[in-house]
Amino acid sequence: MTLPEGWTDDMSVEIIEGKTEEQLTFALMDSLRKSESYESMIRMCVSDYGLAEDDADLAIDRVQGGIVRALTGLIDNRPDATKDPLAHCSFNEVWKTLPKKHWWSSKRESKGVWSDWYTQNSNNS
Repeated sequence: MTLPEGWTDDMSVEIIEGKTEEQLTFALMDSLRKSESYESMIRMCVSDYGLAEDDADLAIDRVQGGIVRALTGLIDNRPDATKDPLAHCSFNEVWKTLPKKHWWSSKRESKGVWSDWYTQNSNNS
């Protein structure tokens, strides 16, 4: 599939020097786990990581995207580390916590803290 002119599939954001994408991902995951407000997460991204509000919105979206993709239980859903680094990082963090579906399988079960988070938040939509 080709992208329309002017579009890009790069989902990365520019972070201030001295901070990392991993730190931003973990901070947002912590905020999500604590059910902090969207506005609070935007403020944290802007003040602590130097993101513009649009990039902060993208960062929140991508971290959640990685979480949800991990919850599918399929390693093939891992986002690209270069094009979607925040989703890649959150996917990896959630993936580590998911139990294997079967001892011989590479598939995982959607159980635990992040599965509970997803269930709780999908019911509020």
